[in-house]
Parts: sequence; C-alpha cells; structure tokens
Amino acid sequence: MDCEDSEGQTINRRNYVTLLFRRLSSGFFNGLSQQFVDLYTVGVGISVSSLGSIRSLALLSSALVSSLIGYLADIVSRKTAYIIGMIIEAASAAAFALAFNWFLAALGLVLTTVSFNAIMGIEALILTESTRGRQRAFSIGIADSLYMLASVIAPLIAALLVNRFGGLKVEGIRPLFIIQVIGLTVTLVISSFILVEPRSKRAKQGLNQMVRDSVLVFKRPWLRRWVVIEILGRYVFASTIPYQIIYAVEVKGADEFIIGYMGFVANLATLAFSPIIGKAADKLGRVKTVVILRPLFYISTLMFLLAPSPEHLILAWFIRGVWMASRTPFQALTMELVPSEMRGRWMGVRNFLSLTLGIPAPWLGGIMYESLFPEAPFLASMLIDALLRYPLIYATPETLNREEYLRKYSKK
Repeated sequence: MDCEDSEGQTINRRNYVTLLFRRLSSGFFNGLSQQFVDLYTVGVGISVSSLGSIRSLALLSSALVSSLIGYLADIVSRKTAYIIGMIIEAASAAAFALAFNWFLAALGLVLTTVSFNAIMGIEALILTESTRGRQRAFSIGIADSLYMLASVIAPLIAALLVNRFGGLKVEGIRPLFIIQVIGLTVTLVISSFILVEPRSKRAKQGLNQMVRDSVLVFKRPWLRRWVVIEILGRYVFASTIPYQIIYAVEVKGADEFIIGYMGFVANLATLAFSPIIGKAADKLGRVKTVVILRPLFYISTLMFLLAPSPEHLILAWFIRGVWMASRTPFQALTMELVPSEMRGRWMGVRNFLSLTLGIPAPWLGGIMYESLFPEAPFLASMLIDALLRYPLIYATPETLNREEYLRKYSKK
C-alpha cells in the first residue's frame, strides 16, 4: 500500500519491508568478516603503511563510482543504482575469499569501500522516500536495529569459526569470506526481485540541468558546512578504522574471542538504543539528538586507548555502540537537508567531494600509527571531531519541522 508524505513523495511500504530484509541479511553476512578484514589483509602480505595507501586508493575509486551511482539514481532508476551497489558488494567478498596474494586482497578492500559508500547512500535515499517525515528517524531506527540484530550474532559465530579453522591467521579467517559471498549473492537475488522502483514526483532532467542544480545547492551556507563536516569525517574515521582491530591485537593483546565480543556488545548496544534514539530525534530534533550523544564517541575512544587489559576493550566498544545509534538521526538529517527531488544529486556531490578530499586520510593514519606511535591517529581523530565537526553540526538548521525548513531552503 502506497501513500504520500508532506512533500508529495510516495510512501512505499513494500520497499521499506524489502530494505528491512536486506539490512537483516547483509548485517549478518557482512558482520562475519567485518572485524577481521584488516588483520586478514595484513596476513596476506600487505603492510600497515601499505594498508593505508590502498584504503586511500579505495576512497578515490569510491568517490567516482558512488557519485556516478547517485546521478544514476536520479536520471535512470533508484532500483538499478541499488542493484549495482549490491553486485559490487558481493564481488568484494568474492575477492577476499579468493585472495591468495596481496593483489586480490587489495581489490577486495577497494570494492568493499566502493560498495559501502554506494549502498549506504542509495539505501538512505530509498529509506527516506519510503517513510513519513514525522516518523522517519524512528523508521530508520527500526531498519538499523534489524541490521544490528544480525550483527550482534555474527561476531560471536565468526570468533568460533576462526578458532575452529586455526585462529587469527589467513586460513582461519578465509571461511568467513566464503560464507559471506554466498549469503550476499542470495540476498542480492531476492532483493532485486522484490524491490520496486519508487514512484515519486521528481521530474526527469538532463545531465547538464542536474549538474547546474547540484551547484545551486551550495548557495545555502549550511549545506556547504555540511559538506565540510563530511570531509572532516573522513579524517576522523578513515584514518582510524583500518587500525582499530590491529591495535587491539598488537598493543592490547586481544584474541579472536575478545574481538568477537567487542563486535557483539557494540552491535547489541546499537540494536537496543537505535529505536529509542530515533524516537527521541523525532521529538527533540535531529541536530539536538546528535549533539547530545556525540561525547560518547570521545569517551569510548579514550577507554579503548587506556584499557588496562583486553577485557576492558569490550566495555569501550559497548559505549561506542550506544554512540553509533546516533547514526539514525544523523542519516535522517543528511537526507532532509535538501528537497526529495535533489537527494540523489546531493548524495553524489557529497560523496564525491568528501571521498576525494578525504583520500589522504587512511594513508596519514597508517603513517601516524607506524612512524609516530599507535595511539596517534586515534587521538588526532578525536581532536578533529571535537574541535571542528562538533561546532559545525551544532550550527546546522533543524529539519524536523519540514514545512518550516523548506521555507528557509527556498529563500536562499
């Protein structure tokens, strides 16, 4: 059954249910290998500094592909763009499963980054168009919770599988990717058949007109600031995420079970708090909710770095999981900053600029990790977020009252 929201956008419940299925399935199969990807690539023969360089190359590739997919979503089809992203995702798992040398492992890293950014953007776009404005953050929170429900189980199963097949070595981790590629392929086929092209009132435009419209978006100063927020975000997360588990193993002495429980409690916390935080964002506002929860990121980072034993990493990751639930209002806010007919282009422009200008981030993180001291990239990322991103997020206009926000948008 379809109906319309306040922007005249068709609410498609079938697509929403399809995305719930896809999030549940992909959450489990991606969650199996997620904690072990960087350890696996280093084991295949890629050094920590080279890992950063490959991650930078992945950001460049992702900038080009995800931007094209964003435009494809507006020009041709949301569904087609989404399917392309899922195909790349399955191909990334296949590259890891077949990686008996550094080249295929590197290809897997590139394809993983490309598919993640492409799917995340298109999925957010379709989710936004499949839910009502006043219930959107809560509805997205439900989708995130299902993803986390599967992700809660996956790290523990992964730890048992890795232990069964030989521990934290290449051949002990490889079976996770084999299972992942099979699961993602099945998910791709089922989702492709069920998903329908969203029916909306967005007008079809030529590429030249769309490019002009994309440039006009940046007449709004708060949208320019938001792009800066996303660019800086690459230096917060892309400079640290590749090295988190490596740090936990090499510096803190974590084994496969500690890593599994870290993923378990983080996902459990996100699962538990996503609907609650989504509901709060629908009442308090997106910006206020994101700002209130932001300090949990800094607390969890400090707990991670100061953990006196591997077991304390689990508590740090629980706090991190609570903070990760704030992605729900952050995601809703990002898409609501522009009218519905502009969202595909908005995604493309944001991804291109943030990914392109963020290319050095993983490389810089690797240099700091190896040449300075292992804690350096984590401390730098925390300072960038607290001193630069946090004030910019606070200054962003609230989008909860859609009519009021669109009046502000149309004046610029």
